[in-house]
Amino acid sequence: MPKVAFLLNTLKFLLWIIRHNELDTINLYNSITPYIQIATGGNGNMLNFGYWGHNKKTEYMNPMQAQEELSALIGKFGDFQLSHRIIDAGSGFSAPAAQWKSTYDFLDIVCVNINSQQLSTAAKALIPLIATTTGFNIINANINNSNVSTADATRQPVTSEMCGNIISLVNATATTLPFADECVDRVVALESAQHFKPLQYFFKESARILKPGGLLIIAMPVMIGFTDGKINWNPFIHQFRKLGILYFSWASEHYTLDSIESSLKSEGIKIEDIQHIGHYVYEPLANYYIQNRKLLKKTIKDNLSSYVQEMLFEIVENIIYRSALKMKNLSQKAIIDYVLIKCEKI
Repeated sequence: MPKVAFLLNTLKFLLWIIRHNELDTINLYNSITPYIQIATGGNGNMLNFGYWGHNKKTEYMNPMQAQEELSALIGKFGDFQLSHRIIDAGSGFSAPAAQWKSTYDFLDIVCVNINSQQLSTAAKALIPLIATTTGFNIINANINNSNVSTADATRQPVTSEMCGNIISLVNATATTLPFADECVDRVVALESAQHFKPLQYFFKESARILKPGGLLIIAMPVMIGFTDGKINWNPFIHQFRKLGILYFSWASEHYTLDSIESSLKSEGIKIEDIQHIGHYVYEPLANYYIQNRKLLKKTIKDNLSSYVQEMLFEIVENIIYRSALKMKNLSQKAIIDYVLIKCEKI
C-alpha cells in the first residue's frame, strides 16, 4: 500500500506541474507551501523568487529578505506614493499588500486571488496581525460561491465609504475582475501573471478597470532569445530544447517578452518602462539553494511524518535542485529573464 500511495501522489504532483491549469496551480501551491514555510522558518508568506540586488548586503540575504526587497521594489517602480486604490491580482497570502500598506498607509488595496485557501490564511492570520498594530480594516468579499459565479459577479467599484485604511480580500479570477470600469489607478501582478490563462483577458480587464493614466505593473518570468534562424520548430519542441527540465518544473505558462508586449499594445496599454532584473533574481536564488541544500533538506525531512512523504520529497527535491542549476544556466545565457513592466492606460 505505501508503494501505491507513493505512485499515486507522484502522478498527481506531476500532473499538476505538466497541465498547470488554474485548479492545478492552486493544488500545487497548497501542496508545496507548507514545506516552503518550514524551509524559511515557518513565516514564508511571500511567494516570489525575491530580488537579491547588486550590493554587498545581498551576500547575506535569505529568501524572505529578498522577497521583501522585491515587494518594496514594486512599490517604488509602480509609483505607489502617487496612487490611491490598487488591485493586487494573484495576491497569494497578501503579504506584499500588507507590506505596501505599512509603507503607503493611505492606500486602499484589493487583493484578488482565485485560491480561497490562501485568502483564508491571509484573513485569519497575516492581515489581522498587522491590523492590530496599524489600525486598518479588512473586508472579505468572497464572490466565488455556489450562488454567485465570478463571471456574473456585480461589477462595482470600491465605494467612497470604504476608502481609507482598507485591505479587501476578493476570491475571483484575474481574467474576469469583478469591478466597475475605470475605478482604480493601479493594477499589480507580482509574479502571478504567468499563471493567468489566457493572459490577454487579464490585460483586457486591467485596461477596463484602470482610470485613464492609471498604471499596470507586472513582475514576471519571461523567455527571451527564442529564435532559431529559419528553422520552424514545433512550439513544444522549441521550448523543450531551450528550457530542458524547466519546461516541466516551471509550473506556469511560458510567455515570451515579445508576445507580452504585443498583447499589451493590442489592448491600448502603453508600455512606459521595462526593467530586466533576471541576473538579480535567478542566479543568486539558485546559488542560495545550492549552498544551503543540505540544511534545507534536513529541515524539511525532520517535519515529514511518513515514509511515502519522504520518498516523494526526495524526488521533488531532486527536480528542484536540477531546476535551480538549469535556471542559473539559462539566466546566464540570457534565455530566460525576469522583468518589471510599467504600462499606462491611454
